[in-house]
Amino acid sequence: MDRKPHDFTLDFLRILSAILVLLSHFATYAATSASVTSGKDAAFGFLSAFAGLGAAGVATLFVISGFAIAMSASRGGGVSAALRFARIRATRILPALWVSAIVSLGARAFYGEDFRALVMDVARSAVLSPKGPYVDGVVWSLVVQAVFYLLVAVCVMSKFRLSIYDLARLIGLSSSAYLLVLSGLHLAPSSAGAEDAIAVLSRFPFKLLLLQHGVFFASGMVFFVASNQDRGPRPSYMTMTILFATFSTMGVVEILINLDSPGEHTYIAVSIYIFLLSTMILGKLRDQTIGKRIGMCGDIVRYMGRVSYAIYLNHYALGMVMVWVLFRRGLSAQAVFVVSVTLVLIVSAGVSWLDRKIQNAITGRVARPASGAAKLAAM
Repeated sequence: MDRKPHDFTLDFLRILSAILVLLSHFATYAATSASVTSGKDAAFGFLSAFAGLGAAGVATLFVISGFAIAMSASRGGGVSAALRFARIRATRILPALWVSAIVSLGARAFYGEDFRALVMDVARSAVLSPKGPYVDGVVWSLVVQAVFYLLVAVCVMSKFRLSIYDLARLIGLSSSAYLLVLSGLHLAPSSAGAEDAIAVLSRFPFKLLLLQHGVFFASGMVFFVASNQDRGPRPSYMTMTILFATFSTMGVVEILINLDSPGEHTYIAVSIYIFLLSTMILGKLRDQTIGKRIGMCGDIVRYMGRVSYAIYLNHYALGMVMVWVLFRRGLSAQAVFVVSVTLVLIVSAGVSWLDRKIQNAITGRVARPASGAAKLAAM
C-alpha cells in the first residue's frame, strides 16, 4: 500500500508560526525584570513591529491542528480507535510538555519565585488542568487543544452518529455565533453593560468551550474533508467551500477583536494569518510537486517542523528569564536578543531530542505486546 507523501507545507507553517509567536513574545519582554511590558520599557525596541503578531501564529497552529487531527481521526471508528487516537495524541503532546515544564520551573525558580507555588503550577500544566495558573504562559493553548482532542475522541467513538465533518460544523458554527455576539458588543455604543458582557464572554471558560478559537479548528477540519479524495461520499464542494470561507472569515474577526495590540498591528496580524492560510491551501494542492522538489532537504524540513513544538513550549518563561539575566550582565539589546534566542533554540533542540526518545520508548512498549500476540496466533 502506497504511503501518502509527507506534507512539508505543514512543517514550514509550524516553524513559521512558532517563530512568529517567539518574536511576538520577545517584543514584550522587559529588561529590568522577568516580566512583560510595552512601549519604551520593552527590552527590544527593534521588535516592536512584532508585538501582538503571535495571534496569527497561534491561529495558524490551531488550523493545522484541526487538519492534522481530522486526518488522524478519519482512520477508523469505535472504542478501540478512540483509545488509539487518545494514546497517540497523549504520546505526542505530553512528554515534551513535561520536560518543558521542568525547564520553566528551573528558570522561574532561578529568578526567585516561590518554589512550592511553582510546583503546583507544574502539576496543573502536566495534566493540562482547565484551571490555572500554569508554569508557562503558552500552556493555555494546549489545554484548549486537549478539549478539542477530547471532542474528536468522542466523535471517533461514535463515528457512525457524528462524523468529523459534523463535528467541524458544530464547533465552527457555535464559535461563529459566539464571535458575532462578541463583535457586536465591541461595535455597540460604549456602556457599562456592554463592557461587563465583553468581560464575561472573554473569560477562559469560553476558550475551553472552543467558542473563541473553534473557528480555527473547524477551518482545518473542513479543509481536510474537502481535500481528502479517497474517503467515500462527501458533502458538496459548494457547501464545504462556504463553510470554510465562513469559518476563515470569523477567524479574522477573532483576531481583530481579541488582539492585545490595537492599530496597524491588528491588520498586519490579519494579513499574516491570511497569507499562512493561503499557503496551506496552495501547499496541499501542490504537495506531490513540493515533495519531489524538496529532495535531500526533506529531513531538515521534517526536523524543523518537529522541533517547532519544543520552541513553542520553551521560549516564554525561559526566554523571559534569560533576557533578564543577560541584561544584568551589561550586554547590549542586540547581543541579549541573539544570545537568548540561541539558548532557547538549543534547549528546544534538546527537549525535542529527549521527547523523541520518550516517544520511541512508549511506542516500542505498546507495540511489543501486540507483536507477541501475533506470534502466538501464528503458532
